[in-house]
Amino acid sequence: MQQNLSADPDLRSGKRKPSGKRKLADQGELLQPHSQRTISELLASSSSRNTDHQSTPTALKRSRYSVSPSRPAVGHSVSPNKMYNFSGSPPKNGAAFMRSTPASNPPYSGVNARQNNFSPHSGAKKLVVKNLRAGPRANHEQYFDKTWAQLDAALSAIFDGKKDISLEELYKGAENICRQEKAALLAKKVQERCKNYVAGMLRDNLVERAKGGTDVDTLRAVIEAWSAWHLRLITVRWVFYYLDQSFLLHSKDFPVIQEMGLIQFRTYVFADSNLKPKILRGACDLITADRGAETRTAHDATLLRDAIELFHHLDVYNSDFEPLFITSSHNFITSWAQRESTGALSSFVENSQRLIEREVERCGLFALNRSTKQKLAELLDEILVGEHEAVLLNESEVLGLMRAENQTALKQLYRLLSRRSLAHKLKTPFGHFIVEEGSNIVFDEENEAEMIVRLLQFKKQLDETLAESFDRNEDLGHTLREAFGQFMNLGRKGQSTGGTDNPKTGEMIAKYVDRLLKGGWKMPASQEEDAMADEDAEINRQLDQVLDLFRFVQGKAVFEAFYKNDLARRLLMGRSASDDAEKSMLGRLKKECGSSFTHNLETMFKDIEVARDEMSAYTAFNRERDRKQRPAVDLSVNVLSAAAWPTYADVPVRIPSIIATAINDFQEFYCNKHTGRRLSWKHQLAHCQLRARFPKGSKELVVSSFQAIVLLLFNDIEENETLRYVDIQTATGLSDPELKRTLQSLACAKYRVLTKTPKGKEVETTDVFSYNTGFSDAKMRIKINQIQLKETKEENKTTHERVAADRHYETQAAVVRIMKSRKTIKHAELIAEVIEATRHRGTLQPAEIKTNIEKLIEKDYMERAENNQYRYVA
Repeated sequence: MQQNLSADPDLRSGKRKPSGKRKLADQGELLQPHSQRTISELLASSSSRNTDHQSTPTALKRSRYSVSPSRPAVGHSVSPNKMYNFSGSPPKNGAAFMRSTPASNPPYSGVNARQNNFSPHSGAKKLVVKNLRAGPRANHEQYFDKTWAQLDAALSAIFDGKKDISLEELYKGAENICRQEKAALLAKKVQERCKNYVAGMLRDNLVERAKGGTDVDTLRAVIEAWSAWHLRLITVRWVFYYLDQSFLLHSKDFPVIQEMGLIQFRTYVFADSNLKPKILRGACDLITADRGAETRTAHDATLLRDAIELFHHLDVYNSDFEPLFITSSHNFITSWAQRESTGALSSFVENSQRLIEREVERCGLFALNRSTKQKLAELLDEILVGEHEAVLLNESEVLGLMRAENQTALKQLYRLLSRRSLAHKLKTPFGHFIVEEGSNIVFDEENEAEMIVRLLQFKKQLDETLAESFDRNEDLGHTLREAFGQFMNLGRKGQSTGGTDNPKTGEMIAKYVDRLLKGGWKMPASQEEDAMADEDAEINRQLDQVLDLFRFVQGKAVFEAFYKNDLARRLLMGRSASDDAEKSMLGRLKKECGSSFTHNLETMFKDIEVARDEMSAYTAFNRERDRKQRPAVDLSVNVLSAAAWPTYADVPVRIPSIIATAINDFQEFYCNKHTGRRLSWKHQLAHCQLRARFPKGSKELVVSSFQAIVLLLFNDIEENETLRYVDIQTATGLSDPELKRTLQSLACAKYRVLTKTPKGKEVETTDVFSYNTGFSDAKMRIKINQIQLKETKEENKTTHERVAADRHYETQAAVVRIMKSRKTIKHAELIAEVIEATRHRGTLQPAEIKTNIEKLIEKDYMERAENNQYRYVA
């Protein structure tokens, strides 16, 4: 409340007085502003005056008042809350005004107070508070000299390492000096005193120790001196803490104590001409020793870390240490690179990567600046990569790493080149490696059957190299696809391609797919004892891998021709391992090449389904007939559309009468049902099931139609009789290639149901054949028609020739279409447009296009004009 705060000054000082009358002087004591007087002045004033009340050490001296109070009327009381009313602003001299209202009783009494008669209507009177009297000042100069003598002695003790000093007394003395407005003088003396110590005894000791020691010893001594000086500065700051925080912190002329000590140590110790070079060289010597050591010692690591910390504290890291460190690092890295680059590339990139890692690790371990780390990285990149670019991109060395499948060295090589954005220069050796290795696989005729397996392994190796070593670099990935497509479409005239230059890869991909779809997935031996694998899923996975190779084949005509031939065999012989896998592969081809590419293949599947319906109708027709009118053999016929299926030549052969009767019966049934259709029988695609009786047991033989015709001839002779080759050829009407192949499968293969005389693996026209009475086998059902499922060299050659001929016809047709639309065109433009028009069937060579142009000129479709142009002839 206002009454309590203004009427009892002893409450402010924490002192309570006995209850009773208070003098008015005490009531006005709180109103005296004392913030403008110093403590020393207050103490002096207090000692020169005698008062009725004793004050506390922090209480203010009472002053005189001039009071003219008036008494209120008898019986009239004044509210305690309204006893005092303060109004107006205090005067400039610091005095305060107090207005008082008359009180009932008791009357006011105080020093120099006068009692007047009560006047109830006289109103409030003005109370004036005068200034405090100024007391005599103490002798500040004498106090400063005495206190500084104590502080100076304390500083000497601190610099000598003594600790038996009273910091509290020293602190109080320094504070009193600052309060006497002597802070600037005190700061100057402290600074001068520290300077004398650092520039004198401290530096002299270090210079003396540096004369007989190494650079590292000098560095160690300076670090020890700095640590000791830093600890002494802390004690000095404790003593002069008031000076440090109240004056130095805001001063523009004097630094704070900690900064002052740092500046003096840097100026008089580090910058000394005898110490500075040895200090910096000592730090560099420690780094050089760390670079050459296999293992880092804790002692040297601690010393180097303290040295870097010292440079940071003294703020000489960027100006003095870093330039010298970068220079020494340049010399070290240059000599290291010259020595290491003479060895193998794998060793150079491995050691370079290790060097970079150790340099980066050292920057973090010893708290080197970020700028130092960046400059060092630039230095490493410039020397190890920029100056040794030729070493890193040596094509023979890079190819050696790729052939050895050294993924680790390739990854390190890629990272080094990436530091200078030179990774794209690996495109040339990477592309050469792919084309070289791929061409060796494609044109390896001895291992032709394993071409696709090797290509798949090679592609997997390249994908792993691109992902793991080259971080899936887009440029190198594009190089991989270009180079893979380049060697996949290379052609070479040879016996295996029928004398054409058709790429071999299309044929081998088709045959690989045929093996997958015909034989299914062969579980590896290591997985036979494991849980059953999903065969369909594995086949689909392998088909996807083959499709990756198929995408690189530009000319799909070779693949299409051979795939159609193999598909026809699988459908007609019932050799497909899975109908779902067949349809899955057909769907992949349709998605990849379009519906026009798979139109004929889809028609082949539909023909097989229609043929099944036809046979179901024929079987039902035979059931309704009289038993005597039915054929003697069970006949199954596949009626196919000639346009969709491969073209098969008619092979002349004499069919046994029993089979000829069944064939004629079905032909009559079919022609009566479909008027106007004509059937062309392809006996070379047929197969039969025969029951054979051998002395050691009867067997069921699955043979081709030609094998069945030959075997039935031995039913017409006695058991001990033989048939000559000429006799068999006359009876069957087969040509020499077909007959020799058939007899070889019956008499020289695994299952020898016939005996050949003389014995041998080859069949000659002079050989004699007989029924093998000693044949035996554990199986009841034996398949001998495997030779029929294999493609002959003649068929392979015919297929290649047909594809080459179709390609020439397509090229000529494209030339004619272009000439008809352009009428006149230059040679270069015609070549470019023909290549573009036939790209979907494979990239044509300019020489091949030129050959077809010459043929069209001979046929008068076009003629030559002036300026190397061609003109269309209508």
